[in-house]
Amino acid sequence: MMNDYLEKWISVIDGMRNENSYKLAWGRSLIELCYSSECCDEKISFSFDQISENFLKYFWNQTYFFKFYQGPAKTKPVIQQITEEMITWYQKVEDTTVPVWFDQAKVIFQKDPKHYKKMLKKISDKMCDDVAWRFSIVNGESVDLYKLDLENKTVSFTREQLLSVKEHAFVLSQLVNYRWAQLLEKFNQSPRIASKVKGMSDEQLRRNSLSKFKQALLKQFPDGVVRDFYTDEILDLNDISIDHVIPWSFMYSDDIWNLVITSKSKNSSKSNTRTTQEFIEKLKQRNLEIEQVVPESFKRDLLEAKEHDFVDKFYFQFKL
Repeated sequence: MMNDYLEKWISVIDGMRNENSYKLAWGRSLIELCYSSECCDEKISFSFDQISENFLKYFWNQTYFFKFYQGPAKTKPVIQQITEEMITWYQKVEDTTVPVWFDQAKVIFQKDPKHYKKMLKKISDKMCDDVAWRFSIVNGESVDLYKLDLENKTVSFTREQLLSVKEHAFVLSQLVNYRWAQLLEKFNQSPRIASKVKGMSDEQLRRNSLSKFKQALLKQFPDGVVRDFYTDEILDLNDISIDHVIPWSFMYSDDIWNLVITSKSKNSSKSNTRTTQEFIEKLKQRNLEIEQVVPESFKRDLLEAKEHDFVDKFYFQFKL
């Protein structure tokens, strides 16, 4: 039987009318903090600094890897702007544009801890102004979820409240993720948004091995002369790599119609850089060529992609 406190949480999440993802990030952060905390005698408090770091983690992972807007593009949310400023700072310090997971970047932030704290404070100040006090308001009335102290920038839970959130953390997180995915669909043309939102707190992006596609793709070269998709240069068999033409970070899946053979150096240097219409046209022609020679399971995928015009469709969305 659902307890009254859990019903309050569900009413808050269900009653959100979001113009951006601030409330969702706030709710998810509190759920994670409660879940990872030890039980206490009377109450436990979380600082806005802790919550701010979670905000930055969510926005960093979604922005750097998936290029998500967290609100209308023309009025980009302030916390997303702060996140993008941090990404630019990281790229300058590390001299790279290759995306990294937040937990990896956090080590680099320690090179300039004052700057990092300054950015977290900016997020914290914005939460005070627009997020913390709004989160638990439903239909004009405040729902009693926790004690909020804006002066000292803390959120406090009683022992019973903490235990309830810990017990139901999975359900609450799933509800937040669902609402977050719904929101992002309003501002982003991207496939598998729900899966990307679900994985935004992981320590790394889990990518599958592409080895099963290699032999199928090599059937394009029956004479044994393997050529790089991008350069048309002949490749040594020990220098073969499989690449996503439309970046994996956008597709979030491995599909044979989007995979090509290239050199290892080309694959590592391409990263998430935008491909061109020239290669999109070449990819469609390549798919026609291998359609008849790949195993049946791959053939079905290629036929479906052709029937639904996946290459053009997803490339168009990626360019937006």
